[in-house]
Amino acid sequence: MEKANRIARLQDYMKDRDIQALLIEDAKNRQYLTYADIWEGSMVVTCEKAFLCVDFRYYEMAKRYCRDCEIVLCKDIDECLKRLFEDEKIKRLGIERGKLVLNRFIQIRQMLGRGTIEENICADQIVKEFRKVKDEYELTCIRKAQELTDAAYAHILTKVHAGMMESEIRIALGSFLIRHGSEDFNIGYISSSGSKTSMPHGGIGDKMIEDGDLLMIDFGARIGGYTSDCTRTFGIGHVTEEQKEVYALVRDAQTRAIEGIRPGIEGRAVDQIARTFIYEHGYQGCFEHGLGHSVGLEGHENPRFNQICEEKMRPGIVMTVEPGIYLENRFGIRIENMGVVTETGFEDFTHCTRDLVIV
Repeated sequence: MEKANRIARLQDYMKDRDIQALLIEDAKNRQYLTYADIWEGSMVVTCEKAFLCVDFRYYEMAKRYCRDCEIVLCKDIDECLKRLFEDEKIKRLGIERGKLVLNRFIQIRQMLGRGTIEENICADQIVKEFRKVKDEYELTCIRKAQELTDAAYAHILTKVHAGMMESEIRIALGSFLIRHGSEDFNIGYISSSGSKTSMPHGGIGDKMIEDGDLLMIDFGARIGGYTSDCTRTFGIGHVTEEQKEVYALVRDAQTRAIEGIRPGIEGRAVDQIARTFIYEHGYQGCFEHGLGHSVGLEGHENPRFNQICEEKMRPGIVMTVEPGIYLENRFGIRIENMGVVTETGFEDFTHCTRDLVIV
């Protein structure tokens, strides 16, 4: 599949707004622009040129995998940046203002010499605005990641049993995903059981799974740098009637929210669909996190489905929908699907069962 020149798109944006140059140092922003996950480096983009400054450790890697920019080998990256600012006559620079610690801000200002940092320009916001709407290449990667995640859920249902440790679930999920092509070797997923499921992120420690527990897993794969995100809650041995009722309520809330997604709707309005449904059924205060978030090169991106997000949905934005009900010290249930906003609604990428499974 043909990959768009994202740097050229950024340069067109800069020309239209009289932005002379941008400094990009956030790893995911650099990956978005170059299509390569180069772990360290500094990128300078002007209206006509683009440079990625790296040291010896990443030089060959960058030359092999990056595209649409010049790779500059540096013994000292800051010295390279200073020389670039001088050679390209950069007098006005936009930086990733929300990402920089004070010390780095001071260093960049010193490297610019008589140049200035543009106070009204945030390179991080500019690139992340581009990152919100996914192109076909990105959507293909995310679909494949979720297909692999669906398969991992089916697999784990055949492996889980009472007597296992929660950590063994994470290991089993990670092993399956990595063996089948996931690029993410970090298996820090959520796998919580019993009363720990009442904490949205599962609490601390490593509990043994017992008969009668609910088990909540929150996990995903990574393909082409893009992530999937899925949560499922299921029973071990047996579940109570109350747990069945709460599960059905969470699933119905998710269905209603998914059916309400369309271009132009605000993030907070989608959140309100699920939240109102849950609260009206007597669980006010038991669902206090946001309904969902965007997903891309990072697992959590903007925009959001929450109570304050006024941003309107646009075709190409990938979102999760993950309502939950959490009963303190007792149990919690969350179901999470992900998909993309379309011209007419929402395409759900998640196809593993939403039925309450008991293993």
